[in-house]
Amino acid sequence: MLKLLQFLPKTCNPFSVRTLYAGTVDGGLLRHAFRSDDANKDDLPLLDDSVSAATALWKKEELLSRLKNLLNCTHEQSEKLYKANRKALRVFAARLLTDNIELLRANGIEDKFIYENPRVLSTPTDDLATKLKLLRELPAVEDSKMLTPFLKASLKSIQRMIEVAKQETIPGGNRINYISERTGTKVPVVIKFFATNIRVYRITLDKFITNLDICLAHLEPAHVVRHLSVLAYATSSIRERLDALKNSPLETIKPWMVRVPDIALGKSFEAVIEQGRQPVFKDSVTGTWFETYVLKRMESLLGCTEEKSREIYDKCKGSVHLVDNIEFLLDKGVVAEMIIKHPPMLMSKREDLHQKVATLETLQCLRNLNDVVPLCVLKAYQLKKIANNLNNEQLGPVNTNRIYYFADSTGFKTGDVTEQFARRTFMFRIPKDTFLANLKLFLEHMNREDILADLWAFKYSPGIVAERIARAKEVRGKKLMPWMVRCPDVVLEKSLQLTKESGALLGENETIVEYFCKRLGFDREVTNSIFIKAPSVRNVRITKVKKVIDYLLDELNYSPNDIALNPRILMHSLQTTKKRMAQLKEIGCRPKSLIIVCKSQRQYDLFVKEWIDLKDRMKKVQQYG
Repeated sequence: MLKLLQFLPKTCNPFSVRTLYAGTVDGGLLRHAFRSDDANKDDLPLLDDSVSAATALWKKEELLSRLKNLLNCTHEQSEKLYKANRKALRVFAARLLTDNIELLRANGIEDKFIYENPRVLSTPTDDLATKLKLLRELPAVEDSKMLTPFLKASLKSIQRMIEVAKQETIPGGNRINYISERTGTKVPVVIKFFATNIRVYRITLDKFITNLDICLAHLEPAHVVRHLSVLAYATSSIRERLDALKNSPLETIKPWMVRVPDIALGKSFEAVIEQGRQPVFKDSVTGTWFETYVLKRMESLLGCTEEKSREIYDKCKGSVHLVDNIEFLLDKGVVAEMIIKHPPMLMSKREDLHQKVATLETLQCLRNLNDVVPLCVLKAYQLKKIANNLNNEQLGPVNTNRIYYFADSTGFKTGDVTEQFARRTFMFRIPKDTFLANLKLFLEHMNREDILADLWAFKYSPGIVAERIARAKEVRGKKLMPWMVRCPDVVLEKSLQLTKESGALLGENETIVEYFCKRLGFDREVTNSIFIKAPSVRNVRITKVKKVIDYLLDELNYSPNDIALNPRILMHSLQTTKKRMAQLKEIGCRPKSLIIVCKSQRQYDLFVKEWIDLKDRMKKVQQYG
């Protein structure tokens, strides 16, 4: 594709507008190629017309001004139009929007329709004109302007609808009028819902009439109009479902009940029996169970609060299999605490979760299913491979694998170890000797919490791990962390150098509080109050603190009390502090308080501006006073 573009002349456009907009293999280059040729058609310049800026947009303010003048709309309305068509402006010239607006208004389309359906303006002007022409050909339509909702449909769909409408004979002249007469609904309302279910015109006329008769015999006409897509289902399926609903506990039968899966409909019956009211589905089209039933059922099964059940529901994105999976795990002996702690495993399909649990039960060294159930967040094929590796590995006693070995060695709960291993599956692929050697080294020199929180260090060979630990231990003593094993050598050297410098300042036993007492001349009580006022100062590197104190006391002649009143200065970059102090000195300002140096850039700039303005006013007063 790139070679093709290289050989084509710049003035040649081998693709039509519609092909480029619909999508190409190399969208960025093609869009830019088209836009470069098309730019001459509009006098608005691009923000960035470079070859690399394939997604550059037309100047926003000028385009908004055109829209506002053309439609006499508010700034909010023109902004909404711009945002809705922003993607199209990456492909087409800005004139597309104004041309389409003029075309719609010339055909009698009201501005209200443009505001409510701004994406219509992204349609190529020729296609939009073709749609308007086709809609005027729909039989038995008194005013074609009522058909404007169909402009949101694709040109191909509209063409098919017009072809079918011209060939068939139906009372009312077309299917829209027929539904309006049968349901007693106004034609504009029918058009509104028909435009979003235009695929109903794909079904044969006999099936359309038959399904409508069946639905109107069981459902309210207004509900049928709102859910016309139900007419596209097989006649036998509609009749079978509606017949089954006759003796249901539901007070009102609605069209979505014809479309949802059997299991979702069965759960809705349970909700009516248990709660005595109509169920509320989150998404009836996809068959997701209604929230009320699921939340109450989870509270009952897990013994948790309403807030916790809502949290689990949201984390699982309202999975259809939530309740079934919880019931299955409880039957298998998984405690509610583990289910509440690891809700992502409930998102699996029922069959997949059954297969995962069956795989875990094949572990030869399994002590309790609760120990390894967090692994259910993995894919079924991943879990099967992990189980095979664990069963084929000889590690210590018979009732032990590397999960249990890690938990027994560190003293963590097995479930917590499994959770981290599930997030870092490379722990199951590391060679056994490497795993054992590294774990021994880490336990000798590091805290167990740090080891479990940073498992990446296990991927390195024991030789590298031992060498890094030895280097770090010479400087840091017992304060070793796993990141020192896996970080680049330059980072480790820099860290150790800073540690040496800090140690040289503080000595072997001196703390940062004692350093402050000595450096600023305060007693321990005053120094502690400084840290209470700005606790983050404790985390600042002592070498940086020394440089800031030296600069403020020795070069700027500030007092220790000034630092004590504004300890935040110690957390700020020394480079920024020096830059601001130099600027303040140039304008003749020596702030009494260091707080202004610690402000945000906007607040600092405002202070400087006000100081300069005040200084200028004082000069004028002195001149004319």
